[in-house]
Amino acid sequence: MKYINTNKLENIKISKNNYYMVLDFDKTITSKNSLDSWMAIADFEILGKQCQKEWEQLNQKYAPIELNYQLPYEQKKQYMVEWYEKSMDLLYKYQLTHTKLLKALQKGKLEFRQGAKEFLDKLHKQNIPVIILSAGIGNAIEEFFKIHHCNFDNIGIISNFITFKEDKMQKFTKPMIHSMNKKLENHVSSIWKNKINQKQYAILCGDIIEDIEMIKKEEQEKVITIGFLNTKIEENLTFYNQNYDIVLTNQEACFQEVENIIKGGKK
Repeated sequence: MKYINTNKLENIKISKNNYYMVLDFDKTITSKNSLDSWMAIADFEILGKQCQKEWEQLNQKYAPIELNYQLPYEQKKQYMVEWYEKSMDLLYKYQLTHTKLLKALQKGKLEFRQGAKEFLDKLHKQNIPVIILSAGIGNAIEEFFKIHHCNFDNIGIISNFITFKEDKMQKFTKPMIHSMNKKLENHVSSIWKNKINQKQYAILCGDIIEDIEMIKKEEQEKVITIGFLNTKIEENLTFYNQNYDIVLTNQEACFQEVENIIKGGKK
């Protein structure tokens, strides 16, 4: 574990009633080896080998771009829009249904990061507001939480939801949420806005640099940002250290460590 902004950690005094959580889902709440929520529902045993071939072609092209921090911002953003639109088109093309989605999720290809389930349970018991802001599939996140008995009323999910009619896929909700436009201020409902506005501080957890932008820069002085660095650790550690307040890698990248950080800030 690497503490970067020690002054901020000393100045922010966390207590039970003065903070809320903003969490990314894929590779944050879920483990680094878990499938993401897109892949978890695009089960190729169900949707077919041709779907798998086209899906893998998209991932081979766009996944490295998502982690490329040398590209100009607007160029990278356009690539992300293309990736998400093409991924959505594949789910239409190969006729995803609600039944197929549920069947795919029952296979257990989404996996919690170590300590995440227990962490969410404790936040629920303490009635701490939790917002999941994800560029994944909201239906998958909801069903995953139901399967694991974590569909708590203190958790709000902001993501790409698919509407179904008589089991058939109809459309994605708008606006599309991708990895470079995940800004809480643009997507949060008035109900959840009222809840978080009552809190003095926030704790944000993500796995890519863009996740820091879930909370706008002007409010960052009151936010502890925690980054899970999952891949290319030696290559990316310095860059993550420059952006996140705390960076967690390897065995330390678990929610027991997040809980320890919160406890360490309590006065």
